[in-house]
Amino acid sequence: MVNKKGFLRILEAIIAVLIILSTLLFVVVRNNADTTTANDICLQASSIMEEIGKNNTLRESVLNSDEDSIKNFLKNRIDNPLIGYRVRICNMDDLCSLNQGGFDKVEICASERLITTSLSRNEFQPKKLKIFLFKLN
Repeated sequence: MVNKKGFLRILEAIIAVLIILSTLLFVVVRNNADTTTANDICLQASSIMEEIGKNNTLRESVLNSDEDSIKNFLKNRIDNPLIGYRVRICNMDDLCSLNQGGFDKVEICASERLITTSLSRNEFQPKKLKIFLFKLN
């Protein structure tokens, strides 16, 4: 082979371009995966609350203060493993706060909805459902 040096330089240039492109691709994919913003989480919380308000079974669960069925619904509804949630069901006049620690440096989106009686109930005892969504680290 007469031009060994030229062939090696071309091979080195191709390898350098592949390394640069793979690094850029890795950075772009990683940034896209981590771009779940607080606005996205709040939009998701609003749609979840709308869905709970329209579902009679979930409305009855809220009126019976059954947080476990709401948590199961959220577990099935939230498909992003980087989003955590907490649920509180309170009386209408109570303050539904997130009274658990460990959320100092986390952006939390809180959404609440007042669930009133359904047609199958005779008494009027509305409940407040509050959902806290946050991005896990």
